[in-house]
Amino acid sequence: MQIKKLSFDELPKCVVDEIAFRHKNILPIEATVMEFETIADPMYTISLLDTDRNVIVELTWMDGKITHENRIALRTVFEAVKKYPERFSIK
Repeated sequence: MQIKKLSFDELPKCVVDEIAFRHKNILPIEATVMEFETIADPMYTISLLDTDRNVIVELTWMDGKITHENRIALRTVFEAVKKYPERFSIK
C-alpha cells in the first residue's frame, strides 16, 4: 500500500465534481490517496471546511462514489480547544 498527500488540484475530476455538488463553499484542508496492490482503484480521503454549514468534513471516495462522510461542527472544535488547551498545545 502506498499513501501520498495530494493537493486539491491533483484530485480526479469526478471526485472534485462530487465534492462541489455536495458542498458549495469550501476551504480545502488536506487530501490523501491510498493505492493498494490488491485493489485496482485508489481510495481518496479528503478533509475540508464547509463555510456554508460551519462544519469540518472528512470524506472517503472509493469505487466511483463517496463511501463515508463525517462532519463535526466548528463550535464543537472551538469548545474542545477551550476546554483542553494543553491537548492542542495552547496555553
